[in-house]
Amino acid sequence: VAGAAVNASFVLGSVQFALSTFLVPMEEELGWSRAVFFGGLSIRYLLAGMLGPVVGPLAESLRAPRIVLPTGVLVLGGTLSSIRWVDHPLWFLMAYGVLGALATALLNLTMWEAVILKWFSRRRTRALIMGSIGEASGPLIFPLLITLLVSLFGWRDAWLWYGVITVVVLLPFTLAVKTRPEQVGQRLDGATSEASVALTPEAAEPKPTGEASFTRPEALRTRSFWLLASTFTLSGVVITGFQAQWIPHFRDIGYSAAVAAGAVSTYGALNIVSRVLWGTLAGRFELRLLMTGHAVAAAAGVAFLLFFVTNTATLFAWAAYQGLVLGSFFPLHSLLSTEYFGRAHIGAIRGAMMPPSSVSRSAGALLLGGLRDLRGSYTLSFGLVLGGWALMAAAMLFSRKPRMPASHEAAR
Repeated sequence: VAGAAVNASFVLGSVQFALSTFLVPMEEELGWSRAVFFGGLSIRYLLAGMLGPVVGPLAESLRAPRIVLPTGVLVLGGTLSSIRWVDHPLWFLMAYGVLGALATALLNLTMWEAVILKWFSRRRTRALIMGSIGEASGPLIFPLLITLLVSLFGWRDAWLWYGVITVVVLLPFTLAVKTRPEQVGQRLDGATSEASVALTPEAAEPKPTGEASFTRPEALRTRSFWLLASTFTLSGVVITGFQAQWIPHFRDIGYSAAVAAGAVSTYGALNIVSRVLWGTLAGRFELRLLMTGHAVAAAAGVAFLLFFVTNTATLFAWAAYQGLVLGSFFPLHSLLSTEYFGRAHIGAIRGAMMPPSSVSRSAGALLLGGLRDLRGSYTLSFGLVLGGWALMAAAMLFSRKPRMPASHEAAR
């Protein structure tokens, strides 16, 4: 769980909030348009998502995560440090976009989520929420950290040290990972001794009594999979693309780099609280309806930013509200996916959701940033985000837990 949290913090930090913080000083020195920077982000998301169906099933293996995750750390750290020497847009697109996509795919949150889900059943919600706290800490830590590094060393050496810090912190966690409790003589949390037995590397994973799971082909034949996949796809615009615009937007409307970073860090601090809050609610309310309400609340946060952020006080009030709402979508989505389809093949199932999501993530930042360049403000861009949340609320409301295939029912 700790490894998942630290990994999520660095992966999210390097993808969204690091680039946003570096954008202005790099733009001023290199003279590149924002399309170059967001183009690198788009390439990273697109290629990483396309690798999802390949990497996702590796989470089911006993050995693969212990090879894939450390390799991903080394690639991630190396690509971040290499940006210190970029002097041409093509170099940046290759380092941050293409090689960064490989690192993001190898360290994707689905891999860590699948490992957590294979360890926990009774306390699954708590474990997954705590693992996602690292994702929430990204905006708390990295804007301030990178602002400090840039002020001390300049943006080039800041990239170098950022890559070094990434490897030093992340690598020990990935080297220590165990894919399943049976590897160390333990049982799935909540399972009886009969439901969880010692595994050989070739053995199939045991399931706790009464828990059946869809395979990936079975899940793909359900309407609920496609509704959940559609919300995951839209999240690429309404969360990932939206967040990438925050610091540039704050700078556009007159806030300093320190104030912009402080607002995003406030979001991150409240985002950590949000994971606990929504995780508690997930244990008390029907998850489908809870996620519908979550989407409505997130839409209200976008309206808040559009119409009520007029000074520093309202900026930080928005950041606090947004922190309490926005960042909990992904752990709740993971929980709902597991509730609908079971845990045995969840890595492969969620991996199948990645390609369309990667397209929206890659297009989201570029689309919203491009509309800003075209219109001179983010009003239209953020209006699209607001509409996206409305569609997600409807998709969640109409999703239902799918019936287990007849072959499984017969077996039970």
